[in-house]
Amino acid sequence: MAEELGAAAVRVVLAPNASPMTLDGTRTYLVGTERVVVIDPGPADPAHLDAVAEEIGDGVVVGVVVTHGHPDHSAGAAAMAARWGVAARSAAGGGLEAGDRIETDAGELVVVATPGHTPDHVAFHLPAAGAVFCGDLMMGGMETALVAAPEGGLGAYLASLARVRSLAPRVIYPGHGEPFTDPAAAIDAYVRHREERERQVVAALAAGADSPEAIVAAVYGEGLPSPLRRQAARAVVAYLEHLERTGRIRRADGGRWVCV
Repeated sequence: MAEELGAAAVRVVLAPNASPMTLDGTRTYLVGTERVVVIDPGPADPAHLDAVAEEIGDGVVVGVVVTHGHPDHSAGAAAMAARWGVAARSAAGGGLEAGDRIETDAGELVVVATPGHTPDHVAFHLPAAGAVFCGDLMMGGMETALVAAPEGGLGAYLASLARVRSLAPRVIYPGHGEPFTDPAAAIDAYVRHREERERQVVAALAAGADSPEAIVAAVYGEGLPSPLRRQAARAVVAYLEHLERTGRIRRADGGRWVCV
């Protein structure tokens, strides 16, 4: 089922892959009605691909692009691109670079480098609508998104938030969840969350937590479900690596992190 969004000629088709990590499912965005770019085709689900095709109708697809290589965003890209005889483009595949521009009848999409969630992550800026399609940089309805080792980098992530802020968007469309209609306030909340989590990680270290798992227990609590606990442990490692790079903690004997 497609939904018309506030920005002119922007529609979303929700993939049927809801989960704790994808919220209500991956949002496949269609920018333009006559010259259409498909952003994040989503999973390789034939029913979803058919739903996207039905929504495009008689429009001409001029691009199929992905924000990053995670399969909930990219697995359907090859089939989607083959359906309309275009190339599937991504930063990881060498088909997208920061500053690239893609023409649609709704305006020009500009590629913005936004690493942090993954090294290959990009966003798409639609200046004509004051819109940014941010992939997994932000999650709708939440104040955090996953930044987890080994592929996630917290320093790069915070710089990407600042880069999106500098575009002064009026709306941010995430890969999961509802749009952010007050982007400046949302980005502020995301940064505050990261700063608070850093303080919690440092406090756990100072209190004697000596492993990512022990820090997860101190910061997130013992009741965290197992699948989320594994992701939280990877996120804690990303915090520890960032704190080490910025000189607030260091490695001690045995590879343990300790406060400086």
